[in-house]
Amino acid sequence: MLERIIGLVAPHQCYICKREGALLCEWCAQDCCLPLSPRCYHCYALNPGSAVCNACRHRSPLKHVWARTDYEIWAKQLLHDFKFSRAQAAAETIGQLMSRGMPYLPRDTLVMSVPTATSRRRQRGYDHAALLGKQVARQLGLPYAPALHRLGQARQVGADKHTRETQLITAFRLTNASLVVGSKILLVDDIITTGASLESCARLLKASGADRVDAVVFAQKQ
Repeated sequence: MLERIIGLVAPHQCYICKREGALLCEWCAQDCCLPLSPRCYHCYALNPGSAVCNACRHRSPLKHVWARTDYEIWAKQLLHDFKFSRAQAAAETIGQLMSRGMPYLPRDTLVMSVPTATSRRRQRGYDHAALLGKQVARQLGLPYAPALHRLGQARQVGADKHTRETQLITAFRLTNASLVVGSKILLVDDIITTGASLESCARLLKASGADRVDAVVFAQKQ
């Protein structure tokens, strides 16, 4: 409610063209957040449909990972303001960009966000990943299912892949395991760096009976 009131009194301006209404307007976003070529998220090898390639399949529980753009310049600024400057309205812009170019997914695919640590939610006043998950679900016409919960508070930013994997071994749990059995899941997150968070969630979902787990992220940080 507060975000809506602020938006009416002092609407966001596009970083580039200064048009009111969004931090990055629809027109500028197309030029500033260029889509990535279909590739394996793990080794960056070009691969149709952004599927995990044959060489990396044995080390990842994910089938596809779609990344909208690189984590640089305007995408980086947009995510920073969304997460740290209380610009919750940016979720709609980011969600739209993530959803465009996505392939058809079965109508019973469940959308789940990678949950944010509770300390981060309290600090920001909202769960940015949940906002993105709901936006992506709405854009794709799929059901949103908040069935994942984060237990740990470990900070992932700046940690290497081994540290991230160690921290995340027991970081997540399911709040509704019966929902997952036999389901197709689309995980949503803002950034992928090493892929440890997405992989940890995907392993839990697969171990709980999920038929297939894919993921979509806004930006990939190399």
